[in-house]
Formats: sequence, structure tokens, C-alpha cells
Amino acid sequence: MLSFFLSDANFWFSCALGIVAALFVMEVVGTLMGISLLGLADDQVDFDADAVASAGSLTALASWLSLDRLPLMVWLVILLTSFGIIGILTNMVSQSAIGGHFPVFIVVTISVIAALIITARLGGVIARLLPKHESSATSSEQLVGTVGHITVGTARAASPAEAKFLDAFEQPHYLLVEPIEPKDIFQQGDKVVLVKKQHHSWLATRYIEL
Repeated sequence: MLSFFLSDANFWFSCALGIVAALFVMEVVGTLMGISLLGLADDQVDFDADAVASAGSLTALASWLSLDRLPLMVWLVILLTSFGIIGILTNMVSQSAIGGHFPVFIVVTISVIAALIITARLGGVIARLLPKHESSATSSEQLVGTVGHITVGTARAASPAEAKFLDAFEQPHYLLVEPIEPKDIFQQGDKVVLVKKQHHSWLATRYIEL
């Protein structure tokens, strides 16, 4: 059975399932360490999505694929899992029926199309079960002024650290932040306020409780 999964015919499908397993391990390890690596990736993509919001065709495609209703990593896991399972099942059926495999490019093409359709349909169902997920589409402007705390590392100018923030829907966002004041330093546990979104990180100032 192992040789079947590792065969050339199943290479891409086994890789897809392997990536899903790796993402799961990363999230489990990150959770134990108090870091949501997948959550951090979701937030980065959400902000980038603002730049293409005006592109009608891209927005329509993203909506059909449920990209605008699910966290990126959830969407990606559904897509990769569907792709991997469909491809392997197709090869299993062809092995039993004709004693061999269809050409790889044909199986890959079929699997990609079927995986996209399944992801669009299943993503819509899952999105309805996550009524609070609209927070994942929170724009950078909506997060300005949000108070959070440094979770990992020490933040200095040009050297960001990870911080956790809760948006208006009480959903967590793990962002890379650095102090807007050049000489300021944020230690783990320090409270900070988001001021401005940069390309790869946020500028923040120290939160002072009154």
C-alpha cells in the first residue's frame, strides 16, 4: 500500500496530503507554544485582499470559490485534501479496472477541476457554520487603534515581533508589529496599539492605561 501512495502516478496527490498533514502538525505545535501560525498567515492574506477588491472578475471568482468566506488555511486544507483524495481514488479505480494508471496530466487535470468544485461547494457549507467568520475579512483600516499584546519575541524598529489582537467580532489576529517610535522596545506581554499597516508588518505604539 505504501508503494502505491509513493508511486509516480500518485506523487502530486501524496504531496498534497502531506502538506495538509504538515499544516496540522504546525498548528498543533504552534497552539502548544501559544502561537497560531495559520492564523498569522490568514491575516496577511486578508490584508492583501484589499488591494484586489476593485477587480470585479477576481472578486467574483474568489466569491465562487468561497475564498472570501473562509480563512485561507481552512480553504487551502479543503482544496489540497480534495485534490489528493480524488487523485488517489481515481488511480485506485483505474488500477482495478484496467490494471494500470491513466496519464498523470489527465488525472491531475480532473482532480484540480473536481477539487475546485468540491471546495467551492463544501466551503460554502462550512462558511455557514462559521457565522463569525466575516471578521477574517477585516480590513487594515478597521484594525487601526486595536489594542493587543506581544506574544512572541521582542519588537524593535525594523525588527518586528508577533502580537495578538482581537477584532470587533472577538476573533484573534496574529500580526507582526514594530514600534513607531525608533527608540522604543516592546517586550513579550507589553500592550500595544496598532497605528499603521506596512507591507510586511504593522507600526504600533505602546498602550498606556489611564
